[in-house]
Amino acid sequence: MTNVTITLEDQVAQDLQARARTEGLNVEEWIERLVRRHVHPEWPESVRALVGAWPDAPTAEELRQSHGQDLAREPW
Repeated sequence: MTNVTITLEDQVAQDLQARARTEGLNVEEWIERLVRRHVHPEWPESVRALVGAWPDAPTAEELRQSHGQDLAREPW
């Protein structure tokens, strides 16, 4: 395991401590979760389970096929 030292403004450090406390974590755990989320992002299982659950979205051309012809526009 590696130790990392960071310097924060006092107010930011206080806000960090308060946020970690509200989530029932110590500051080190909270920061590790934040870094892990950004370094190794993962979709929740509920989202991954949706893969293939709906058909592919139609292309713009396919959407336009159901529309009629545009009328000629009036000149400015």
